[in-house]
Amino acid sequence: MAKTLQLKNKIIVFLLLILPTFLYSQSPPSITADGRQAFCTGNAIKIVTDFTITDLDDTTIDVFFIQISIGYQAGFDKLEISGNHPNINSSWSSSEGKLTLTSASSGSEMLFSDLENAVKNVVFTTSATNIESEKTFSLSVTDKNYLPATDHFYEFVSAIGITWTAAKTAAESRTYSGRQGYLATLTSKEEADFAGKQASGAGWIGGSDAGTPDVWKWVTGPEAGTIFWNGGVNGSSPNFAFWNTGEPNNFDNRGEDYVHITAPGVGVSGAWNDLTNTGDDTGDYQPKGYIVEYGIPTDPPLNIVASTSIYIPQIIVTTSATLCESGSATITATANDGIILWFNSLTGGTQLATGRTFTTPILNATTTYYATTSVNGCTTLQRTPVTVTVNQRPVITAVVNALICAGSATLRATASAGQINWYTSQTSTTPIFTGNSFTTPILNTTTTYYLEANNSNCNATTRTEITAVVDGTKPEFDVMQNTYVLCNDIGSVILETTNEQANYTYIWKKDGEIIAGNTTSNTVSAIGNYTVSAISAAGCTSEEKAIAVINSEIANITKNDFIIVDDASNNTIYVNNPNLGIGNYEFSLDDEFGIYRSLGFFENISTGIHTLYIRDALGCGTQEYQFSILAYPKFFTPNEDGDNDIWNLEGYDKNFYTVSDILIFDRFGNLMYTIDKNSEGWNGDSKNGKSPSNDYWFKATLTDINGYSVQKTGNFSLIRK
Repeated sequence: MAKTLQLKNKIIVFLLLILPTFLYSQSPPSITADGRQAFCTGNAIKIVTDFTITDLDDTTIDVFFIQISIGYQAGFDKLEISGNHPNINSSWSSSEGKLTLTSASSGSEMLFSDLENAVKNVVFTTSATNIESEKTFSLSVTDKNYLPATDHFYEFVSAIGITWTAAKTAAESRTYSGRQGYLATLTSKEEADFAGKQASGAGWIGGSDAGTPDVWKWVTGPEAGTIFWNGGVNGSSPNFAFWNTGEPNNFDNRGEDYVHITAPGVGVSGAWNDLTNTGDDTGDYQPKGYIVEYGIPTDPPLNIVASTSIYIPQIIVTTSATLCESGSATITATANDGIILWFNSLTGGTQLATGRTFTTPILNATTTYYATTSVNGCTTLQRTPVTVTVNQRPVITAVVNALICAGSATLRATASAGQINWYTSQTSTTPIFTGNSFTTPILNTTTTYYLEANNSNCNATTRTEITAVVDGTKPEFDVMQNTYVLCNDIGSVILETTNEQANYTYIWKKDGEIIAGNTTSNTVSAIGNYTVSAISAAGCTSEEKAIAVINSEIANITKNDFIIVDDASNNTIYVNNPNLGIGNYEFSLDDEFGIYRSLGFFENISTGIHTLYIRDALGCGTQEYQFSILAYPKFFTPNEDGDNDIWNLEGYDKNFYTVSDILIFDRFGNLMYTIDKNSEGWNGDSKNGKSPSNDYWFKATLTDINGYSVQKTGNFSLIRK
């Protein structure tokens, strides 16, 4: 029993002796790096001014990483070892901006002394023409990507086809140097760019709107619950988001609730897109892995990483100058580091001066100088233009005077350059207005103002007059007629003014409303009460003059509007319809241009064809109505003495009648003769020879060109001597 107890005590003592050694041997190496240096463009620069790596129980390391973590310009920037380092191999990854150092001997590790020497000789070069002004280098004993701004580590884990939920679980199962992993939460542009460059394909990160549609939150890591986007494509961020163009769009409403970094070549590099939990089966939207972030605010610092930086000295403030016509000027420039040099051209050229200020020689034209800063003799840094502007004295190039009736006038002017100051006299010192267009106060008399052009305190040598002319004369004119007739069959009438005392602009109104037209005449097509007023060139308005437009029309007549009495002792025609139209009508018989009467009745009309003229008293036209007055002879004497040898209707014109049928009968009803259109009448002959003296009967059926029909019967005597 005593031996057993003694053995146990010896074992405990042994373990207590070796445990510190075991723990001591598990500690990682510690690195330090110094370097905040000015970069001379066009040259190589070492990324550190000093570097050390130590380990309490080791003097070698298998691999070391140096990455351009901020400001990396892919395809242009590069890290490489300068000098001879036979024990170190280096490999440059342009996609990650990372230089990897390993032992030159297979199966062995690098000595700390060799690594320190190599790192001190790592140089940065770039072929970019537009170089980022700040670049940060991360030095690390791990292949995890380190971002100094967050003090976190990041890695892209390849896992083709992995779902978002599986990626979240997998990320949270990973640790690094005691730091818990989680799907990355990218809360700044710097962090998003850094992580985005690591994804070789669509890679999940820790954002989602599952359960809260269109309210996107970080759901992993220390930022869990933080909203970073509200809405869809046209939404907004309360802090930071880096969606790709047209995202998030919940394509086809298929439940795209999870955020991934878009595959390289799809839209904006490193930007985000929304996908379903599974993503696509193939292509750019098939998940290729996920981004793991290691680090929370309470993590203790790790000495396995260090960082250095370079910056480009540059001009940050300049002061230009302006001269009038000619002279010398002093210009200035301020840099964030170094000594300021002045040159006469953007590249090459001659150095003119050194220092923050530069006084130019006498200048007659605008001239640009170029300032740059020099650190440690560097003369290749970007030059910044500083301009001395030499203004020529401006002149007034045009003025637009104003003519007004009364009140305020608007005057306008233009200058060859600069602005225009307005004065009340040639010698006043305080301008009343500055600008190209000036509205005067209320004016009662013609007033002149004085203009002076000013271009950056370079004033014109003389002032130019501009005048507001006040002319209160009211326009005078007459109207051609106070009343116009608008005939229904014409459609329009021209209203006219006359006796204008000057060139006016006119305002035409109908029933109090302004109508189109502003000249001396106006064509109107509707009756009503019109007015016209004139406006002078100065803007004075006349009194309104009234014009009435009434309507009328040519008479509308038919055969039924007339009563004709013929074969009487007093042949007459009478217009028996008082409603021939809306006009006031006058009448004339057989003389269109003769005397008209207001009553449509005419008597003692001779036999034959007559024309009744019906005229609209207001001038809308004259209608014509042709009619025939007939008489029936009581006897005829066909004795061939040339006197009354033929019987026919008196006043009969065969061309006036469309239907003409005149039959002659004896007293027994026997048809003796038919007078047709081609006949001159009856000469007393019949088929049995000469008809004896006796009474005979006639029947006349006539229709004239107006459609007026008449049927007459009667008797007459044939007398033979």
